[in-house]
Amino acid sequence: MAELEGLQDFLAVVENGSFTAAAQTLNASKSHISRQVSRLEGRLGTRLLTRTTRRVRLTDMGRLYYDRCRSAVDALEAVEADLADLQARPKGLVRLTAPGIYAERFVAPALAEFATEYPEVEVELDTQMSTVDLIEDGYDLAIRMSSLTDSSLIARRVEARRIVVCGAPEYLEKRGVPDSPDALTAHDCLTLKGMAWRFAWPDQIREVRVRGGWTSDNGRALVAAASAGLGLMRITDYYVNAELARGELQVVLEDYEVGDAATWIIYPNRQHLPTRVRLLIDFLVEALRGRYSPGN
Repeated sequence: MAELEGLQDFLAVVENGSFTAAAQTLNASKSHISRQVSRLEGRLGTRLLTRTTRRVRLTDMGRLYYDRCRSAVDALEAVEADLADLQARPKGLVRLTAPGIYAERFVAPALAEFATEYPEVEVELDTQMSTVDLIEDGYDLAIRMSSLTDSSLIARRVEARRIVVCGAPEYLEKRGVPDSPDALTAHDCLTLKGMAWRFAWPDQIREVRVRGGWTSDNGRALVAAASAGLGLMRITDYYVNAELARGELQVVLEDYEVGDAATWIIYPNRQHLPTRVRLLIDFLVEALRGRYSPGN
């Protein structure tokens, strides 16, 4: 394309620091490189480089043009690399983390399906409830129940979730049923580490501070405590659907439930994401979407 003529020469001059070095890199003459860059500047109607006998410097417009073009060329090279990679069977290790029962009930079966399609991809699944640092701890992706807070990460929404506050009927009979989130200050609240108690009022979503004598990073531990009548808990409903159906637990404050809870796949913002990782992310988004629904 005529629009791209001289672009490779310009990039080579900038990245090699001189016309001479660029000519050696591209296996072309210095005069050819110079002509190509001059034609590019003429076509753009602006000077991109300031030339002296000792060095070449980018002008302000040249810096802008270089940054944009470098990104575009990188993207094209990534596409070519992806196509070449996809022609070979993806293989290698993918490390991911997903929380507790969600990992057991939904993620693990999806990973088993993925393994049958891509047998040369190794998978390491961590089911701890605590939030890990993906980059620091060497994970390729995470499935999380909270939205993206780190701007260096990418988040893909999988599906909505329902989060409920519930307790045992005997506890509610003894301590009373809270009629608003503010009434929780008079209750024993069983808390899941890292999970804020958020509620929806007509005009805002607000976080309510709660207290209690039981905290855990394991959802099933909270279910056991709540079922024993030790207090109220706030938790994703797939932990407690069986107990709710049997009448062992009872939902309260339904009118204040937030509607923005969701499951997310989060991964580092890498320019060249390995094909095996990208394939698994795409697979999980489709496999998990709709697998969980309230009542499952």
